[in-house]
Amino acid sequence: MMNILTVFNIIPDLDLISEAEWASDIVDTRLDFPGVKTVPETQDESAAELALRFRDAAAAGSADSASAASVTAGSPDSAAAAAAGDEVRLSAVTLGDAVADKALRTLTALGYQTADRIDTDRPGPDNAEAHAALLAEYCRERGPFDLILTGTQSGVSGFSQLPLLLAEALQLPCITEVTGFSAGAEGRIRAEHRTDAGILSEDLPTPLLLTIGDVPDTCLRIPTLRQRKASGSNPPSVIPASGLSGEFREHGMRLQSVSAIDQSRAARRMEGDPDDVAKQIVQEYIREGAR
Repeated sequence: MMNILTVFNIIPDLDLISEAEWASDIVDTRLDFPGVKTVPETQDESAAELALRFRDAAAAGSADSASAASVTAGSPDSAAAAAAGDEVRLSAVTLGDAVADKALRTLTALGYQTADRIDTDRPGPDNAEAHAALLAEYCRERGPFDLILTGTQSGVSGFSQLPLLLAEALQLPCITEVTGFSAGAEGRIRAEHRTDAGILSEDLPTPLLLTIGDVPDTCLRIPTLRQRKASGSNPPSVIPASGLSGEFREHGMRLQSVSAIDQSRAARRMEGDPDDVAKQIVQEYIREGAR
């Protein structure tokens, strides 16, 4: 059986936040947008969906193998489903307050066996070193995990520190900008990731940490009402930060201020005959290029 852990972060829906709110809603050196809908970060959502697709592929392969065996040995077809269910175990963890529980319940409805929240008052991308220390302790106590998945960077800060700090704390190889992964030969993971030379595909031994980059068509699937009802007996668990043997220390890079990027451009209104205006634009373009 392969144990896969998805580490994700919950952030405010940035499309719903005005420029004025960005500048004014900094509370205790972190972003705070009360009343704004929260969502998983885009790349974290891709990581969660890719884990589900990996599980589905493993289940399909196990079902085919078990069905073939049932023809030979006379076993019932239900053995196929049992074998598929034991192939991949999915877990998810996040840090923060109860706002994240909705996303955790969605994951359990989709088939994640465990969904945990480390209870802190600091959701979000700041204080990455302390978050990595807590997650490393979680992995040691709740693992071992064969594969750990994270998004490459935060949708708010874009520091991209947390995956690398976590890999360092756990002494795991870390592959960045992953665009997909599948089962490789001899229990390895075949990872595809972007490099300066293009997409590289290689078989890697586990345990391993993969950071998921921008992957098209990997929006997290939506659970059905039946799936949500069935998962009601498997609620997310809350782990106090103090319950982990690691200490949550305030250190590392922290948010101090936020300001909007000036995206304005100089403009000039030109009037007259369209042909004359076009010629004037071309002439000015040529003059500027010759400088």
